[in-house]
Amino acid sequence: MHKTRLRLAAAALPALLLAAACSSSDSADSPKVPDGTQNILSGKAPLTTDQLSKALITDSDVPGYTVQPSQTADTSDTSTLTADKPVCQPLADITSSNPKIHRMAFIGAAFAKTTKTSGATPEVINQMLVASHAPGDAKKVIDSVKTALAGCTAFTATDSSGTKTPFTISKGPAVPTGDESVSWVMNDAADKKTGAALIAVVQTGDTVTAYVSVKSSGGAGPLPIDVARKQSEKLKTALAARK
Repeated sequence: MHKTRLRLAAAALPALLLAAACSSSDSADSPKVPDGTQNILSGKAPLTTDQLSKALITDSDVPGYTVQPSQTADTSDTSTLTADKPVCQPLADITSSNPKIHRMAFIGAAFAKTTKTSGATPEVINQMLVASHAPGDAKKVIDSVKTALAGCTAFTATDSSGTKTPFTISKGPAVPTGDESVSWVMNDAADKKTGAALIAVVQTGDTVTAYVSVKSSGGAGPLPIDVARKQSEKLKTALAARK
C-alpha cells in the first residue's frame, strides 16, 4: 500500500487527533515552564519534538503496517473541542488541540495494515498522537480520563467553529501495554450506523499516546495492540536515554 493512499484514506476519517497534533500551540523543541526555565525533574526534561520523532514507530518496527507521520500545518477550526459536561472534558481533551493539561511536545501519524493490492484502501485506518508532558502530567492525563469514563456516558462537543456533535461513550477493550492505559468507543449519536471510533490512551512515563481506530467502511476499528506495544517500548528507550 502506497503511503500516498494512506494519507488520502486518512483524510476521510474524523481527523481529530491529527488536527490536534498539527494545531497545538507550541512546537516545544526546548520545553519551558512559564518563568522561562527548563522544566526538569531529577535532571530529566520532557522529550522534545525531535526526540519524539526519533521514537516514533516506522514500517520496519511493525512489519505488515504502513506508517505515515503527519507533516501538515493544519489550522483547522475543528481542532479545539469543548464538552457540555465538565466531567466529560478530559475525553474531549484527548482529541483537542487545547487540552487542560498542556502537551510539551507532540507528533502525529496515521498507520494501517499494508494491503496486498497496490492502491487498495485498508480495512482499518488508525491515527495516533504521541505527546510528552511536564513531570507528573502524563499521570494526571490518564487519571483524568479514567475518572471521566467512570462518570461520563454522553456529551455534546462544540468545536471552534461552533459545530456541535453529540457523542455517547461505551467501554472499550483492555489495553495491555504502557504504565497505565484505557480505551473507550466514541459513538456519534447523529450517525449511529458508521459514526464510531475506538479511542485508546497509553501512558508511558512522561508521555501519553492516543490512538483513534476506525473502519474504512465506517464504525470503530479494533485495538492496534501490536503497534501500541512497540510504540510504548520505543518511548521507554527514549525516556531512559534522557540526560
